[in-house]
Amino acid sequence: MKTSDIHDVAIIGAGPAGLSAAHELTRAGFTPLVLERAPAIGDVWRNHYDGLRLNSGRFCSALPGSKFPLSAGGWPSRDEVVALLEKMPERGGFTVQTCIEVEKISYDQERGIWQITDNENQQFEARAVVIAAGANRIPVIPEWEGKKSFTGSIIHSALFKRAHDYADKHVLVVGSGNSAAEIASRLAEYASSVTLSVRTPPQLLPKSIFGIPFVGLGIILRQLPNALVDRILGFFRSATIGDLSAYGLPSPTMSTLKQYAINNVVPILYGPFVDDIRAGRIKVVGPIQKISGGNVEVLSTVPTGHNPDPGTTTLQPDVIVAGTGFRTGFSDLIQVPGITDEKDRAKIAGDQEFANAPRLYFIGQVNPLSGQLREIRLEAGKIARKISQQLGKKQEN
Repeated sequence: MKTSDIHDVAIIGAGPAGLSAAHELTRAGFTPLVLERAPAIGDVWRNHYDGLRLNSGRFCSALPGSKFPLSAGGWPSRDEVVALLEKMPERGGFTVQTCIEVEKISYDQERGIWQITDNENQQFEARAVVIAAGANRIPVIPEWEGKKSFTGSIIHSALFKRAHDYADKHVLVVGSGNSAAEIASRLAEYASSVTLSVRTPPQLLPKSIFGIPFVGLGIILRQLPNALVDRILGFFRSATIGDLSAYGLPSPTMSTLKQYAINNVVPILYGPFVDDIRAGRIKVVGPIQKISGGNVEVLSTVPTGHNPDPGTTTLQPDVIVAGTGFRTGFSDLIQVPGITDEKDRAKIAGDQEFANAPRLYFIGQVNPLSGQLREIRLEAGKIARKISQQLGKKQEN
């Protein structure tokens, strides 16, 4: 490959994180190579379920060079997010190559160049690489005992689209994150029954406080000691959510910040979920034990230290919606030993660097209480400044 074919910066992924990085790098004087596996910009958001809105609110969700219009209201919808993303390349003055499925990224130490290979063996080279592929890259469905014998259908939450498609169905939703909670609530409008299978009691917090998105408070809380933050969050949960143990959903045994550090899942902020639990529109049970044909055996209640062996009950759902998370696939994608942890998550974020991986950065992997889109905006600026220093570019004002 000719030296002229070596790009200064390659960005893997053109979701909010990749587009934000491209905007800031273009502003810094680079012409970034932006590679996106989907056919069109915004496709990941375009394919989210109907009714999805940003929990972080309009004011806290602006991206570099792009703010949501007033017409988006306080909580921008899925389609408004897609519209914002589609306009970012034109506004930022950069282009995106779509339908590029990157399979391998490796570093040539002798030349000091990153080599990128796609699924058609097409190769690209760059001096710096920004990984913006997202933490929710590969959907994961557990290998429950007897899973293949299930006579109904099993889908991952990433493929869930319209709640009314499940009218008159008995649906078992598995998971305790925001997606599982919101999907369960939307199904409660149409399905014959909705049961939520929970392994770990989730953290629950209000979506807004006095009309202000909770992430606005999260921005302030990030400056405080963890112990104080946990006390404040506990107060808000007690004052606004209350105890749901009587409805089958016990309070978490772990603090909010500790639980987040372990599973990287933010508290559930979808208000109607709590109302649906209290009204009995969503029944809560424990984790799946095994599947046999049309029967799904679950623990009768969510196990806790006070009730570690609650016994089992058998359900007969038509559909199982698995809100059971994702893995990044980074350990296969990036040929740098040790750059991921045991959960396949990157060990670095923002403008941090890893040993033996110079000028390789990750953006959009952190989802703090202050909001992931806000964090992406901050990370994009830091990464652009760092790469500018390393490659000798001067950022414009």
